[in-house]
Amino acid sequence: MKKIFYILIIALFGLSMSSEVIILELDGNVDPPMAGYLSKGIKKANVQNAELILIIIDTPGGLLTATKDIVDDILRSNVPVVAFVYPTGARSASAGVFITMASHVAAMAPGTRIGAAAPVAMGTPGTDTSSTMMEKITNDAVAWIRSLAAHKSRNEVWAEDAVRKSVSITAEEAFELGVVEIIAKNIDELLKDLDSLEIEIGDTVKILDTKHLNKKRIIMSLQEKFLHNLLNPNVAYLLLMAGLLGLYLELHNPGAVLPGVVGVISILGAAYAFQILPVNYVGILLIIAGIIMFILEVKMPGFGLLFGGGLVSLVLGSFMLTSSNEPALRIDLWTILPTILIIALFFAFIVFKAIRTQKKRPITGLASIIGVIGEVEIEISPEQKGKVFVHGEIWIAKADSNIPKGTTVKVVDVKQMILKVEETKE
Repeated sequence: MKKIFYILIIALFGLSMSSEVIILELDGNVDPPMAGYLSKGIKKANVQNAELILIIIDTPGGLLTATKDIVDDILRSNVPVVAFVYPTGARSASAGVFITMASHVAAMAPGTRIGAAAPVAMGTPGTDTSSTMMEKITNDAVAWIRSLAAHKSRNEVWAEDAVRKSVSITAEEAFELGVVEIIAKNIDELLKDLDSLEIEIGDTVKILDTKHLNKKRIIMSLQEKFLHNLLNPNVAYLLLMAGLLGLYLELHNPGAVLPGVVGVISILGAAYAFQILPVNYVGILLIIAGIIMFILEVKMPGFGLLFGGGLVSLVLGSFMLTSSNEPALRIDLWTILPTILIIALFFAFIVFKAIRTQKKRPITGLASIIGVIGEVEIEISPEQKGKVFVHGEIWIAKADSNIPKGTTVKVVDVKQMILKVEETKE
């Protein structure tokens, strides 16, 4: 009796596990943290023997290595994977096309688009980007996406054009061309359309039962979200700039601590991102050179030449920093321009204050007494030094003319504690 009871419990537990649709979200760039999140979700769905895995896609693309990891997880999954380009306005571009093609079922919402899957040299700084190498990468990507399309009985010709010609199409066009199987307005409508659909998984055919599925949404962990956002090229660029400014402020004001701490953390965060993103290190060197020129302009004003050179170096470095033609891996123009403007204004203000300070009369040391008005205490002549009362003190003084006692004089120079004065009418 106990055995029957346990069997029933296990059966009911299995039914409850299999009556779930695991919902994952591919939102933003395809990078290692995103690949890790999707891999974890797909494995969890397989362990729980879920009925379905639904990946909601809205991506501009991303890293080729991360894309391959996601595609491999989808192809190895024993649970059917549905790629759904959703909501309205979403896109499945570049890396997203490969992921969509690899899925067991491809669906799109009205008002979405798919395509522009031209490959780029991604993932490792210093990658060979010559025309010959890019042709090899393109041919490999074409073979890959055609094999995925053929494996899932989708339009191979369009898949190749998406890579070679970067074509992009709407949801309706994708449906007509046999790129996707379903157009649905939302998740509930998609699940209705999926009901009773036959899916080939390996050597078996599975008939989907999606009428009463429990939706279980798996979200990225805080660590995954943090690393995912950190790998955004715009965020990495801002971290680099903030780090350089922080280190400058700390070196300029030793002991301030906070700018130094923020600077070091920002630099390390940018370094983490740049070891994964396709980065041109000449761009980094130009940015550093630009900041150095700004600092030198502050220390020894060069009539704006150093400042102008630093500005040009900063602009060139910012545009050269990301060496990819993949939109998802480029720094946005409206991130670069305001950042450069703020940095330029910051250093321009410091240079202005430095020049203004240099023009002020010294208030300490021997130089501070130059220009001060005093009174002759002992007569002065070109041949004979005298004494003057200046700044509450008696000083030995000399002059180029005779100056009698009681005359008001102005200090014009000071050498070896001897003042040089001249008569003034004040």
